[in-house]
Amino acid sequence: MLYIRHTVENTITWPQLKAAVEAGNAPALINPFNEIDILLENGEPVTLVAGAHLPPTEDKPAGLRVMFKDCLAEPYRMNDDWTNRGGYQASKGRRHVLEDIYPRLPADLRAVIRPRKIVEIIGGKSVEYEDPLWLPSETDMFGRGPESWQNGAVDGPEDFQLPIFTTERDRVKQRQGYGTTPYWCRSPDSGTSTTFCRVYTDGSAYYTDAYWSCGVAPGFDL
Repeated sequence: MLYIRHTVENTITWPQLKAAVEAGNAPALINPFNEIDILLENGEPVTLVAGAHLPPTEDKPAGLRVMFKDCLAEPYRMNDDWTNRGGYQASKGRRHVLEDIYPRLPADLRAVIRPRKIVEIIGGKSVEYEDPLWLPSETDMFGRGPESWQNGAVDGPEDFQLPIFTTERDRVKQRQGYGTTPYWCRSPDSGTSTTFCRVYTDGSAYYTDAYWSCGVAPGFDL
């Protein structure tokens, strides 16, 4: 006996999906590993993948965390020199995500994105800010365990491993015209002043000097 799996496609608007998510009805429409295809404003095709359902909190309704399935065609540096000073908040990589990539998202998608609170622990001090589009943290990718490079030492307490990234295979990404590629996490190295975490081509955690060009695969919350 053979069992053949078929893909079922549904049509919905971003506002409709947002309303379902906030009402707690998202699991009836979309679940981790489900994919959405979009076109960026510059014509680049992008596949999004549902990463995790977010439970409601005291100040926010239920949400949905969404990730780029693969890297954008253009790699980028975290900084122009050998430094992670100021963490992700002060990095050129963050400015690239917010100033170059975010405006390319379809307008109806940008209208329903809710900013994510990002907490970085830099020099023993906690820094908080909010971004609508962001690079994943080391903890988003690896959790806080043996597969993590620095066990989430610089990530906020609310970060957690997304269920779509629990195996090495799940974490491997490609870049158009390049093939399998290493890509950035936003977490700086807690033990040096020059490197940030990256995901290597085999899905493992590693570190790379901030001035190297690596793949970029951001995420956002609804």
